[in-house]
Amino acid sequence: MPRLCGFYPGICLTTEEKARRNLSQGKKNISQVKKNISQVKKKIGQVKKNIGQVKKNISQVKKNIGQVKKNIGQVKKNIGQVKKNIGQVKKNIGQVKKNISQRWVIMIPEIFDNFF
Repeated sequence: MPRLCGFYPGICLTTEEKARRNLSQGKKNISQVKKNISQVKKKIGQVKKNIGQVKKNISQVKKNIGQVKKNIGQVKKNIGQVKKNIGQVKKNIGQVKKNISQRWVIMIPEIFDNFF
């Protein structure tokens, strides 16, 4: 089978021409790879900054959780004190009721004596 080079001169590349084209294409590829690597490095830098910020945020959240726990403890103490106060108020109300009923008992004879 005859080669096309024989019928159409210039269509066939020599080995040297092929090597030159491959080298040129390889250089373009290397250039693109270098650009890609540069972009990836920038993105890695940004990711590292983001990770640093996330770590700071986590640290702050942990501090906040600690403060919330302290606040909950204080609220529980306050609730205990309020319950004690309610108990005392109930006792006071009971005493006031006793006092009122005793006064009525004392006043009833006087009312009847003055009424009749």
